[in-house]
Amino acid sequence: MKLIWASLCFIFVYVSFLSDARSASSEVVRVRLMSAPKKVQISGLALRFQNLNQPYKPVAIPRNAQAEVRLLEKEGKKVWALRVNNQDPEHLFSEKYLLIQGENLRVGAQALPSRVLLNMNANKNVDVVGVMPLEDYVVGVLASEMPLSWPLETLKAQAVAARSYALAVMEERKDKPYHLESSILDQVFRHVLAEDENDPLIKKAVQAVRETEGIKLYASNNKVLKAFFHSDCGGKTTTPQNVWNYGVNAGTTVDTSCPTNPRAHWKLSLSKEELSRRLHVENFSSLEFIKIPSENRIKAVRVAFNDAPSKLISANDFRQLLGFQDLRSSLFEMKKIGESFQFQGQGFGHGVGLCQWGSKALGQGGRNYKQILTHYYPLARLK
Repeated sequence: MKLIWASLCFIFVYVSFLSDARSASSEVVRVRLMSAPKKVQISGLALRFQNLNQPYKPVAIPRNAQAEVRLLEKEGKKVWALRVNNQDPEHLFSEKYLLIQGENLRVGAQALPSRVLLNMNANKNVDVVGVMPLEDYVVGVLASEMPLSWPLETLKAQAVAARSYALAVMEERKDKPYHLESSILDQVFRHVLAEDENDPLIKKAVQAVRETEGIKLYASNNKVLKAFFHSDCGGKTTTPQNVWNYGVNAGTTVDTSCPTNPRAHWKLSLSKEELSRRLHVENFSSLEFIKIPSENRIKAVRVAFNDAPSKLISANDFRQLLGFQDLRSSLFEMKKIGESFQFQGQGFGHGVGLCQWGSKALGQGGRNYKQILTHYYPLARLK
């Protein structure tokens, strides 16, 4: 009976917590905005706190308040301790999750959506997870991932790709406390405040999302495509299998538009000591670059040692170790000049799916968003 009651409470809380969001969109997305050690301070208006045992725990909260929520152990159990405006007493919530809603929510200077979920993660830190309608999320991605001064049709293509990626990942992680990271690990996202929508560029982002609302890319298996995208493909896109050894192939394309990127070509010079430090290895003797057949891209790097077995690293992991901002793509050549390792390449990003700089040029050339998406995902379908 207790289990049934707990389940009913969970459903009641979760449905009431998300009802407003569901009225605006049939999909609700959970995005991890940050992770804080042990405690987090949230400010806002009309704050409400909920756990799963009861729909609402009455706490006397001034309309304009700052709340400190911290994790502590009480009688062998992890609990949330809430203190409002630095005043005693603390109010305790005993569930793993704590739901907060209010107006103008912030952690420090960072604006939050009107609904957030606090989650105790495996490292016993506090995840701050934004809960919002999918279309609001796509606006925040668009405002973060692409210059809003670019052509409207280019922004619309990006909106469809971001929506499709989000839905595919939401299905993969539907049982997790959050679906998506707010960083380059998934899609860069920032919460767009209501007052921001008076900005002409934000209005343009909202327009791009509204005019493509509900439109998604589908793979050949009739599932929503995990639509990867990147900054600059360097002249030709590649497949997810070539980068991560998994994923649905939505097709590749030769792209003559992306060299419009002013930073299309790049160089990186590292000493052997600095290269060793970034790779977390000692005394390597040489680097062997394994290329993808029929492409100039590097697929893997073999690090050889004089007195130990060689180590094979995927090109994507090699880029991550050296720094994605420094080794900007897997389209590069390397020369050893004296004690220095000289990398020279083109493009920026993993090279899968939509090329943002290429899509800008296509938009400027009069292509509509459907034509842009068909260009970059030729094996996918729009619905």
